[in-house]
Amino acid sequence: MNVSVGLARCPGTCGEWVQGAHKGIPFLVDCPIDRFSEIRVTVDLFSNRWELPSQKTKVLQVLNFLKEDLDLPALGGEVEFLQQLPEGKGMASSTADISAAAAALLLALNQNPSSEQLMKLAMRIEPSDSVMFPGITAFDHVQGHNYKILGTTVPAIFLALDWGGSIDTKLFNARPGLSEHYRRFEETIGRAYKLACEGIEQGDLEKLAIAGTMSAQCNLEMNPKPQFKPFLDWVLKNNGLGVVTAHSGTLLAGVFPSSESVERTFHNDLRCEIQRRFNPVYLDFFKSHPGGIIINKLRFAENAG
Repeated sequence: MNVSVGLARCPGTCGEWVQGAHKGIPFLVDCPIDRFSEIRVTVDLFSNRWELPSQKTKVLQVLNFLKEDLDLPALGGEVEFLQQLPEGKGMASSTADISAAAAALLLALNQNPSSEQLMKLAMRIEPSDSVMFPGITAFDHVQGHNYKILGTTVPAIFLALDWGGSIDTKLFNARPGLSEHYRRFEETIGRAYKLACEGIEQGDLEKLAIAGTMSAQCNLEMNPKPQFKPFLDWVLKNNGLGVVTAHSGTLLAGVFPSSESVERTFHNDLRCEIQRRFNPVYLDFFKSHPGGIIINKLRFAENAG
């Protein structure tokens, strides 16, 4: 049996700095973080059976797409999930899984995956995030026709809370009234996007956080978060700069400057207060991440059997 292996890791997101529409076309600006989907794909070119968790249907879809695209008579093997992101929270778990699996498979087949190739594969399955691109990217997440890399990631710490439940990305983007919602807030989202671009260009986290807060406030109409106002007030009183939200998910996060003292304060002093005051079912601290797929060339290739 001929066996080859590829390994790839794709970051998740802490929601989106900005999401809305420009001239009626939906777009988002992702917020990549240091949490990942990491996948190892072991390929058998004489099998048509994949071993992977049954719930990972989108990963199976992209593997089958690649078999068709590459015109392979047989393609199977094993997909191992070494790191996973929480699902349904707005952390780009599906896009990260799809991108990491596709990249790992292509590496195992001795091909070099590109960010654009991974984006197009993900878009064939569902509206997607732009985490396969390095830096921070503005992205037409519904059709995938346009993307623009805005610049490098600005260092930040995120205090992320979630109060349970999950939202399906495809169903959210098909909601009645979403287009009208985008139209109604297009001017505000335009201002938020301009401010976000300035923040990225200037490395100004405060501008990015204000942009994130503006977009998150608009999003409440379609995706209410009852704790939004008290949490935002608490963040601002504790030296935070604003919030960022998962527009089609349940996550809400405070944005704080990146420093060791902030990290120590969170871990030593504020964790119990946050838990008591806001009673989340999920609480975590993230750091911003440069974005993009991290790949290992074929780790080994062997003849087994």
